[in-house]
Amino acid sequence: MIIKAKIKQHNEWLFWEELPEISSINTILSEKHIAINKSPINISTYQILSRGLFILCADMRVSAPVDIISEIEGEAIVSQFILSKSESAHGFTFSKHNIRYIPSLYEEHPIESNQDFLYFMVIMTPELYQNMISIHTPLHLEFKEKMKEKKVISIVEEDLFVTTEMKGIIDSIRTTTNKNELKQIFVNARVLELIMLQFEQFSFISDKLTDLLKIEDVQKLEEAQRILRNSFVNPPTHKQLSKLVLLNEFKLRNGFKQHFGTTIYNYITRIRMEEAKRLILNENKNMYEVSTIVGFKHQASFTHAFKKYYGLLPSEISR
Repeated sequence: MIIKAKIKQHNEWLFWEELPEISSINTILSEKHIAINKSPINISTYQILSRGLFILCADMRVSAPVDIISEIEGEAIVSQFILSKSESAHGFTFSKHNIRYIPSLYEEHPIESNQDFLYFMVIMTPELYQNMISIHTPLHLEFKEKMKEKKVISIVEEDLFVTTEMKGIIDSIRTTTNKNELKQIFVNARVLELIMLQFEQFSFISDKLTDLLKIEDVQKLEEAQRILRNSFVNPPTHKQLSKLVLLNEFKLRNGFKQHFGTTIYNYITRIRMEEAKRLILNENKNMYEVSTIVGFKHQASFTHAFKKYYGLLPSEISR
């Protein structure tokens, strides 16, 4: 399979790669960093190529309309994420994702002016996809059946919102310091986890098509997330939070899980634990100080929560 993409206005290739077959035992993981800074576009890419797999992570900033030409020669499974950095008129950003089967492709994709986003794409050969992904939901089985028609298809018609967990996995792939074989294992594991999260959301939506979130609901949920992030030491109750964002409690609880991929309780726990770890490692706070700062009334409760979250006692990570 050959994959390539370039900026039409500058005729410069972002990438041009031939994916090695997964049976190519002599192929090792390779990495590239490519930057193009020519008005009106500024792109910085990180690329990973290995057996049956290509990953592109591209930071893009566009000041005027441009076109990206994409070509795929051969069958491919493509997992795509667009993570917007540009604020909407309401001050919120929206990021979308989907999974597609593409038998072959030549496409000119227009990008509007004043866009700032991260584009993350995983391209797999069908052989690698079949070997890696073992999902037996009706939705996935239907997707595999439609692949036999050799037509471009998407798992779901409308792209869905990217969850916090998905963003975390993408960031871990971008920043991992693993090398060689360890990096290959790490990347494959994270790609599998990312696709499993996508299918979890796809299946949830397909089971509850009438519960699709509206734009105004998403705005309220993101406001709820901001409130929780800023008040995790003494967070509001579900009832208080629902009044603050003008969203009923049922939609708040279920919508939060649907949009962010985690419950309100687990989100607060994660913020507390991340802050606790930072305080221990970077500010040398003692355990009593840390437990108080992150909102625990008793040090024993904090120690138990920390051990449950990280698998280590707070004192063990400070050594």
